[in-house]
Amino acid sequence: MPADFKPVAYLKDSCPFCFKLVMFLAEAGLMDKVEIIRIKGDDEAEMNHYHQLLQGKTGATASFPTMELAPGEFSSDSEGLISHFAAEYGVDVATLAGLAYYKDNLFPAYIARFKELKALKEKLG
Repeated sequence: MPADFKPVAYLKDSCPFCFKLVMFLAEAGLMDKVEIIRIKGDDEAEMNHYHQLLQGKTGATASFPTMELAPGEFSSDSEGLISHFAAEYGVDVATLAGLAYYKDNLFPAYIARFKELKALKEKLG
């Protein structure tokens, strides 16, 4: 990886997977190791722009978070990204109490509400 390259994280506001990654980076003291691009999830034009940009770069449908770890090397798996940075910087994820609380309590509740809302939207049409 070029010495001047800084990984770029594409994060959508209100995305629980993005929040999990940010929670890890913040609690591990690694926020300065990445460039963060925040995407407003309620701005359709901005979402379309980043979906097209990321699809062009990755060759796959865009999802969030997506991170360019090295030039041309992308990953969209929040757990995989956490594992990558934990290994690279010697962070024991088990010691991050805030992240554990989020993953064990808030994250599952958010995902359950997301699934309920999706089912209701499908039912209503």
